[in-house]
Amino acid sequence: MRLSDSKIKEMILDTNLEHRRRAVSYFSESCSSDLSLMPLVIQAVEKYGRKNAYELIGSARDLPQTAGTIAWVIDELNDEQNDPHENYTHNLAMVLVNADPTLLLQQESAILGSRHFQPHLRAPLTERLQMLAWDAATCWQKLEEFCEESKEKQYINEVNLDYGRRIVEALARHGDECLAKVHAILSQRIDDYRHNPLKWMEPLAARLAGEARMDSAIPWLVAKLIEDGGDLMNEACAEALARIGTSAVVEAVADAYPAAPRHFRLYATDALEFIRTDLAVQKCQQLLRQENDEDIQINLAHALLSQFASEGIEEARKLLVGRELDFESRGLRNYLLEICAIMGERFPEYDEWRATEESENSEHWKRVKELEGDPAGLMLFALEKLTGKKAPLPQPKPPTPLPPLAPPQILAPKSGGKQRIGRNELCPCGSGKKFKKCCLRSEGG
Repeated sequence: MRLSDSKIKEMILDTNLEHRRRAVSYFSESCSSDLSLMPLVIQAVEKYGRKNAYELIGSARDLPQTAGTIAWVIDELNDEQNDPHENYTHNLAMVLVNADPTLLLQQESAILGSRHFQPHLRAPLTERLQMLAWDAATCWQKLEEFCEESKEKQYINEVNLDYGRRIVEALARHGDECLAKVHAILSQRIDDYRHNPLKWMEPLAARLAGEARMDSAIPWLVAKLIEDGGDLMNEACAEALARIGTSAVVEAVADAYPAAPRHFRLYATDALEFIRTDLAVQKCQQLLRQENDEDIQINLAHALLSQFASEGIEEARKLLVGRELDFESRGLRNYLLEICAIMGERFPEYDEWRATEESENSEHWKRVKELEGDPAGLMLFALEKLTGKKAPLPQPKPPTPLPPLAPPQILAPKSGGKQRIGRNELCPCGSGKKFKKCCLRSEGG
């Protein structure tokens, strides 16, 4: 049984910061349209203070805003008492960058002139406001020009993909006018990405299908995900399916899943995770029982826990009992403990596993402190944490060029010697989002 949305909303005002953040993430990750959520976040910030509020605001970046919440964010960005809280003010600025541009139009000068609105965020915000005046034909022309200009690029950090996504956002306002072109793009089979603008147009069209909530695009997105157009396209399809978010999506994913290749099953768990319905919980359970791949089993169990579904507790526990935990399974254990603490649920090993987690965390940070100022030592420590055994310091290698037929690839952020971040872990940038939904995408400019 899933915890009710009303109960999860109450947790936004919980005394525990992690519980507050997890509750906000539950709604923001599922693209909720509930306008009562951000006022609760504001109430929590006012009640518990700004010192650690950056995580809560980071999780609220994608919540829907109102004129009142926009005014509060601008006031916060102008408050000199927030000078010491750089992460907090950065995430506040990102709330505005992501907000409905129609709410920002009359506040443009106030936003750009606010004390803590960073200069590098001016262009994204002003571009979104300018695009409000574009009709569908202009949007398509600009999108085609962007893809044509980028066709020789291979990596997404070589192009300003965020600009393309802003055009997609503008196009989505025209809804059904886009349907025929989206179909034409997604129905193509691409065998050669060399010098081909479709390497960028294809994932942007998938994104458009999600932004515009195109139910009719579900079969195309599922087919493209089965086809495997590379990391960028697979992420775009999974996110679009989650954003459409209907029962038809859950049924289509579940129907394709049993005979689908591994990459489809891996990405499909994201769509099931962020569609907050009893049907999604039911399908996750069914698929978990027939899945033999341990990594995907962990993803499905994580998806169940993210739904605040009591069924996920026992499913996750069964995956963990009696096995030696690696990096990903330790992450599942920690997430299981967190969800149980929030829901007030317990299982036989709870106290033992909680004590183990606390001991591991204590040892981890003790070791990190000992290695301060020793990048090579930190790198070795990170490798040991990942592999579970002593690791030699890796020797640098020259980059290997990709095959010419490969679709555009996602480059993970450079680790700088830090511990590897799992796809379901919090992003180290401070956004409050999961790594797979944030910097793993390595978005351009």
